[in-house]
Amino acid sequence: MYIISGLHRTYTEGYSIYSHMELTTGGKAPGEFYQNFLWIGQGRLWGIPVPVILMLVLVAAVYVVLNKTRWGRILYMTEGNAEAARLSGINVKKVKTLAYVVSGIFASLAGILFTARVGSGQIDSGASLLMEAVAAVFVGFSVLGAGKPNALGTFFGAALIGVLLNGLPMLNLPYYAFEIVKGTVLVLALTVTYFRLSAKRSVRSKVEMKSAG
Repeated sequence: MYIISGLHRTYTEGYSIYSHMELTTGGKAPGEFYQNFLWIGQGRLWGIPVPVILMLVLVAAVYVVLNKTRWGRILYMTEGNAEAARLSGINVKKVKTLAYVVSGIFASLAGILFTARVGSGQIDSGASLLMEAVAAVFVGFSVLGAGKPNALGTFFGAALIGVLLNGLPMLNLPYYAFEIVKGTVLVLALTVTYFRLSAKRSVRSKVEMKSAG
């Protein structure tokens, strides 16, 4: 991540990309963002912001794939017990690689939407979103989900984090309080996850002992 970020800074010389940007050699660049591109992040369809529509479509698609298809079962099997999945004939390395590729595609879509929304390309614009993304996943996993990674839980976790962070300025809290709140939410989510997984392992061990007996 750091290497790629450094390459980006080298290519752009640390500058943000925007319409008619100032050039280091003097003057302004002639290029500008297409209005159709900006519409992806700033436009509305049926009165609903386009990014919201895209998010709902992608959440629904991921939910269907994870819960209604063979690929979803393979992903859950690999995540739950990679060795058992391998013994079942699943190419675990291939599945994990594809999972990372899909994750990268979704991250790139998020970058495109963010750029279209703010109207400029900034190398470190998504840095502050890393912790929020992790917190949303763990909130969805431990509290709102079914004790496993799932699309709907992550969606509601992201909505919860978004509402929480948007509500903090209304309470006139200082900006540095945001990091404290995000960290606290993540710690609580991790704690709940730990106890849920511990309880699940305990139940599984008892069942295995009874079966062996």
